[in-house]
Formats: sequence, C-alpha cells, structure tokens
Amino acid sequence: MKKYIIVTMTILLLMVPFRVFADEAVTYQLAWPGILPDSKLYTLKVVRNKILERMILDPVDKVRFDLLMADKTIYASKLLVDKGEIGLASTTALKGEDYYSQLVQQYNNALLQGEKIPQDLDKNITLAAQKHQEVFLYEKMKVGEDDEKVFVAANNFSHINYTFIEGLRNPKKNK
Repeated sequence: MKKYIIVTMTILLLMVPFRVFADEAVTYQLAWPGILPDSKLYTLKVVRNKILERMILDPVDKVRFDLLMADKTIYASKLLVDKGEIGLASTTALKGEDYYSQLVQQYNNALLQGEKIPQDLDKNITLAAQKHQEVFLYEKMKVGEDDEKVFVAANNFSHINYTFIEGLRNPKKNK
C-alpha cells in the first residue's frame, strides 16, 4: 500500500511541471457565475446584485465588485457558448465587458478621490483583462462566422478598457 501511494505521488509530481509549461493560458481564475442567464431565477440574481452594488460606497470596493461581476458574467458567457446558447452568450459577454467598463470608471473615481488601488487588486485587474480577452477569443473560435462579430467586438472593448486603465496608471506616458 505504501509503495502504491509513493508511486502515485511521484507520478503526480512529475506531471505538474509539464502541465504548467504546456499550458500558455492566463493563470487567472474567473469567479464561478452561479445561476446562468438561461435560468428562471436569474432575474432574482440580477436584482440582488443591483442592490449590493448600490450599497457599496467605497470607490475601491466598487472596483472590486465590478471586477467580480465582470469575471462572473464573462465566465457565464463561456458556459453558455459551451451549451450552444450563442445568442444569450453574446449579450452576456457584452454585459460582462460593460462591468469591466464600469470598473474603469470606478478606478478613475478612486484615483480622483485620492484613494490608492491595492497592488493585489491592480494585478488582478490586469490578469482579468487578459483572461477576458482569452475567453472572447475562445468564444469566437467556438461559434460560426455569423456569430463571431459580437465576441470580436467584446474583445476590442476589452483592449480599449485595459488601455484606458494603463493610461490611468501611467498618466505621464500619455502626455
């Protein structure tokens, strides 16, 4: 029994480095979306999220909330594509990127109010943008030519939003 455990552990440890180097995907984990937009209960989730959003007063907390909502919504769009619900996935992807646009506005508001964006949050904002773009490209590849335009547009919006964030981080470079 001990020998079996040792052999199994050795095999698992040997597999880990190959998996890390073989996978060039962004190592940012999107938040699980929970109830998807194709559920009858989704409207309740949206109402709950709107209430939560209005209760947040701190600009940095609003940035965090918008990042979480963008992650959940974009992941939901991926799951919908995987289920074959392309029309709903398209609108969901755009809503997810809209949350990221709100994040950009809140990021700007926080800086204007003299708030400092924590380093871990700032790093996650960058990783999230990269992951979102990865998901949009995945979705574009999974759907037909007629449906890919929305995912291309969402990807373009993601690039624009992230470029704006970069400009807020480095205002001297833009002058």
